[in-house]
Amino acid sequence: MSTTGLTSRAIRGVRWNYLGAVGRIAATFISQIVLARLLGPEQFGLFGYAFLTVTLLALVVEMGLQHALVQVKELGASIVGVAVGRLILSGAVAGLAVFVLADVIATYVFAQPQAAPVLRAIAPTLLVGTLAAAATAMLARDLEFKVIQLAALGSYVLGYLVVGIGAAMMGLGVWSLVLAWHVQTVLACLFMVARSPRSLRPANPFRPLPIAGFGGVVMVTNMVNWVIDNGPHTAIGRFLGASSLGLYTVASNLVKVPADHLVRNLQSVLFPLAARAQGNDVGIRRAYLTVLGGVGIASFPTFVFVAMQSEAVVALLLGPKWHAAAGVLVPLSLAMVLHAVEAMCGPILGGRGEPRAELRIKFMMLLLTLATLAVTARWSLVAVGWGVAFVFLARWIWMNAAVCSRLAISAPQFLQAMAGSTLLGALAWAVPAALAAALDAAGLHWPAAATLGVMAAVTAAVILAATLLFPQAVLGMHLLALMQRAFEHRPALATRPGLARVAAAAARAAKQLDALPDGVTPTWTRQHKTS
Repeated sequence: MSTTGLTSRAIRGVRWNYLGAVGRIAATFISQIVLARLLGPEQFGLFGYAFLTVTLLALVVEMGLQHALVQVKELGASIVGVAVGRLILSGAVAGLAVFVLADVIATYVFAQPQAAPVLRAIAPTLLVGTLAAAATAMLARDLEFKVIQLAALGSYVLGYLVVGIGAAMMGLGVWSLVLAWHVQTVLACLFMVARSPRSLRPANPFRPLPIAGFGGVVMVTNMVNWVIDNGPHTAIGRFLGASSLGLYTVASNLVKVPADHLVRNLQSVLFPLAARAQGNDVGIRRAYLTVLGGVGIASFPTFVFVAMQSEAVVALLLGPKWHAAAGVLVPLSLAMVLHAVEAMCGPILGGRGEPRAELRIKFMMLLLTLATLAVTARWSLVAVGWGVAFVFLARWIWMNAAVCSRLAISAPQFLQAMAGSTLLGALAWAVPAALAAALDAAGLHWPAAATLGVMAAVTAAVILAATLLFPQAVLGMHLLALMQRAFEHRPALATRPGLARVAAAAARAAKQLDALPDGVTPTWTRQHKTS
């Protein structure tokens, strides 16, 4: 498959993913803020115990088969049938086990007996999730991301914005979250199953399944990732209580939900893309460097700004009873900067058929996470947050090193791809700091909403100006080369105010990249400007 073909497939996949992501980020943001204000930390904490239980067990019952069904080169009806049969069987067994053992889990795992009814109520989700996993795999394999995004967005809007908020306003407390969860998962599953391009008729689950080995490695890797990502929630819930778990969960959701939407949409495209392009390292290398620059430019300034303004963000969005969440929001925001960039590595390794490479790294990160939580979880909520940021830093370094070594990306090339992101992150720190100092010097004290709004507007204006004035430094070669496609498709864009310099830089980048069949990226200092 040619490099042009790879890029075109990526663009088509990303288009629908990000249209859906914009809607889901908005819906998630609104629902989480409203529900947080209506319910408070304690109710979110109680639901958090059930959420932790089912999300961990969902990885076990899914057995990595969703990724395996996408990754395998030849997929026959018999493989699909056996895989669906195994998924349904494992989901039913796990759901029944949680229903029966809810009191044991709540008492002996979380030390919170009052969480048992919530655990019992959410247990059927495990069966629904296995069917959704099979349908998602079939849709992703055929790059039908439009269906996946419509299912996710529509079910979330009905589940949380309609049912969840409505139930919370009626005073149902934690049960409003349970109802919202069930409505979302069931509706999404039904829609994707109905639109699946292949039959999902189950077959004998005990027949041999060639993709089980690959799926098993993916499953273990996902479980290790779960412990790294959700271990802090579990430790906080057990040692610091339901209220602290609620505070941490909502603070984490404020930054992790948009970060996850940003990276998961790209992950869902990069994985099948890398799987189809096995052996074409040039195409994968260029796609990776392009995505790396784009994700960094979006994530670095956003999450650095939130970290700088954590108290104002919490006060404005959540209200006074969530004030304690501001302290932990700082390290969690900085952790998301690293998470967004690192998350691109797993799909590359998995798509290349090397899931064990990711597993080895994640296992070391698991040990580091457990050691960090053993110290911080008995200390304070904020200490856990900084421990999480430290683990994310280590994971970011190691995972990117693994991908760069396999794709022959040198340290200068990697740093060049990240240069613009780093610059924008520095601006997102420096501009609010300078504005705050200026306001203090002038003796001006505005309401939190006004101050936050002004700082966000001025920071965004400075970042936009820097991008338009110095597109080469901010956007980098690979991202500019991708933008050149947009300028070629719509030449009028290049004539719009402020875009002339970007268009010129994009044209130079595209020409120079096309002249490099081996994918080697030169430095900008070696480029010759066109007249």
